[in-house]
Amino acid sequence: MSYWEKIKNFIKGKRVLKTSAFFKNSTTKHSMNHCCTLKMSTKTEEIKKEISQELKAKIKKYIKTPEKLVQYLQLKGVEVYKLKNAEKILSYIGEEEGFIVPTKGFRALALNFILGNKLSFRTNAMVVFEERKVEIYTLIRALYKFYGYDRKLPGYDYASQEVFKRIYANKGSLENCSMKDIFACKEALARDMESIKFTVELSTEYDNAKKALAKLKESSATI
Repeated sequence: MSYWEKIKNFIKGKRVLKTSAFFKNSTTKHSMNHCCTLKMSTKTEEIKKEISQELKAKIKKYIKTPEKLVQYLQLKGVEVYKLKNAEKILSYIGEEEGFIVPTKGFRALALNFILGNKLSFRTNAMVVFEERKVEIYTLIRALYKFYGYDRKLPGYDYASQEVFKRIYANKGSLENCSMKDIFACKEALARDMESIKFTVELSTEYDNAKKALAKLKESSATI
């Protein structure tokens, strides 16, 4: 069962809600009562569309010089690190290669220790890549997440990310989660899936363009 299905089933399982509730997370609002839930996210959808358009243009411009995309992140104040066996090591603390929102507590302490930083219970926004040459697909996804975080899309805030990581670490268990936590997790999951979808679509478009160019070159060579 997917996280989406678990979240939906959890909400359906709340048969009696004595009072209505209203939750706001950045640009998305949730209104809930005993019979339904209503999500108001027009602003969120507008920002997502803007991000997609702006980022596609930027990536296409620098697709052959990805180091400039990394420099762009640094100019925006994002710390950039390279770590051997990044994906494996980061998984131990519930993180993954790519963009990581500012965090605090023991997760931040562990992250600072892993990266060789001054020990602190806080971290800034950062991207962590594998020590080898950075893969363009990993970079694209990191950029998408940064744009979402920078535009304050719901799901990229510290609280939502912590709930998402906690549920992920517990293999999708929603026990003892409040409705506020459920909505926060739902937004964080949506942003994560969107980053994957954006990366796949742009990568497919780029790969198809490369194949088309190769065919054109092959055809012209035979004329």
